[in-house]
Amino acid sequence: MPEDEKADLHKQIALLTKKVHREHQTKLAAEKLLEEKSRELYLAQKILEDNLFIIKNRSEQDIALLHLKTHLESVLLDFTQMFLKQHPSGEHLQRLVDELADIEHIHSCRLNLTASDGSLINGRFIAGAPTSWQHETTQENLCHWSDEGHQLSVFIKGGTRHLGALQVELNTPKPWQETIEKQLLLFCDMLHSAYQRQALLNRTLEEKRRAEYSERTARDFVAMINHELRTPLSGLLGSADLMRDTQMTTHQQQLLKTMHQSGELLEVIINDLLDISKMNAGMLKIIDTKFSPEQLCSMIQNIFTTKTAELGLAFELTFDEHIPARLLGDPDRIKQLFVNLIGNAIKFTDQGKISVKVDWVQEMFHFTISDSGCGIPKDKLAHIFEPFFQVNNASNRPHEGTGLGLAICKLLVDEMKGEISLESSEDEGTQFSVRLPLKATDDTEDVTEDEEMDVTLERLTVLVVEDSEVNRLLISMMLDKLKIKPYLVNNGQQAINFLADKPVDIVLMDCRMPIVDGFEATRRLRHSGYRQPIIALTAGTTTLEIDKCFESGMDEIINKPYKLIDIKRVLIKWYQRINQPSG
Repeated sequence: MPEDEKADLHKQIALLTKKVHREHQTKLAAEKLLEEKSRELYLAQKILEDNLFIIKNRSEQDIALLHLKTHLESVLLDFTQMFLKQHPSGEHLQRLVDELADIEHIHSCRLNLTASDGSLINGRFIAGAPTSWQHETTQENLCHWSDEGHQLSVFIKGGTRHLGALQVELNTPKPWQETIEKQLLLFCDMLHSAYQRQALLNRTLEEKRRAEYSERTARDFVAMINHELRTPLSGLLGSADLMRDTQMTTHQQQLLKTMHQSGELLEVIINDLLDISKMNAGMLKIIDTKFSPEQLCSMIQNIFTTKTAELGLAFELTFDEHIPARLLGDPDRIKQLFVNLIGNAIKFTDQGKISVKVDWVQEMFHFTISDSGCGIPKDKLAHIFEPFFQVNNASNRPHEGTGLGLAICKLLVDEMKGEISLESSEDEGTQFSVRLPLKATDDTEDVTEDEEMDVTLERLTVLVVEDSEVNRLLISMMLDKLKIKPYLVNNGQQAINFLADKPVDIVLMDCRMPIVDGFEATRRLRHSGYRQPIIALTAGTTTLEIDKCFESGMDEIINKPYKLIDIKRVLIKWYQRINQPSG
């Protein structure tokens, strides 16, 4: 073989050898890369499997936590609705801890309540079987976990102190703690709200009980003081009234006049004080009856014409002819308005006149009382209807009085759904205007006041039941003037015993007496079949006391302090009824 061919062959062999070597190296590199990639793939698969396990585990925990949260919320909702309808009881609270302890992951539950209000449920309620409970201590935070993380104490806060604690023993992952805390705090809020509502209701009921007791006490006091003040006043004024018909020297007549005027002033003061007390205690009642406004105004004119003349004042009353002949209202209270307002005008008028104008305006009973007196300063006008207010409170003020008259007028007008107003200029006088929404009636029956009639009463048999010796003497003297010789007893039991053997035509019965009072005595008499008139002699002017008289079976009332004319009018009225032919 030629040398040049050998050289070419060796050259080709060398090239092939290099190519094989390169291919071998490339194969080795590929195998190495494959090995590395396989290892990376294995590691990636391992990491993926680990992550999938973690995700699966977390999902199961999340589902379990969600299940626990849902169960807790269901129990919370049930008991929240229950406590909105009724107060927590021991039975309810035990059911609560029982249901909590039945929830998966909660092994036991304890509720410890230490409310300071004795009317609220206190005690310890336990469900499940705890190994041991951690000691409750007041913490800054409302939630406290045990060192092992298996017990949670949630404190129930009430204002500035703790009402107790809700404790649970459970076995849950640590990441659940925050969710469990929030759920149990809601339970504590529910218990706190339920206890607050119950405490508020207890306070409200206690305040209501105290208010009712206070009202009852006030009413009893008004009734008692009515009796205690009016009874001796009745003796004073009645005695003065009887003494007028006796022979006296001029000096004695002057003393009697002073005594009578002082007694009447005392009566006005007592009436004002008792009226304002009754109104404040809610014991005032307007009693509507049919009355003649013309006769009422005629009475007012008769009362004040003489009195103003004695003081050197002119008195004028004008009555509009268009006023209905009959109105429906409370004539006694309307008369009180006239008397208070005219009396007030007289008190503050040294010279000039008092004018009263009565008319019917827009279906309203309207009257104005004007005087030419000293008037009221502008800065005092806003307070003029306040109780006990005096334009001049100085100890040397020229005008007497309690400062209750105008306040009573305002309360009376308000009670009758009317209006009262005034206009006044200092040193020029004052005008009060009153508008009352009274109804006109079509009743044509005459409405008249009882008048003194020439009726012989000496054949009338009367039993007087009165525990006061002074009043027994007084009414005996009054009846003696009517030629009546009464029978006298000291209390209700004596009256019952007396009437069992000797019936009489009319019984005059005091209401408040020892042993058996007039109310009870009348009830027993009516129950036994006694049908003759029983007339109450009472110092009570409250609606409750008046109602009590009629409910017990009494036929009429004579209010203390009474006068001879009061006794005579009632006796004539009932004498005529019991002697009226039947049928």
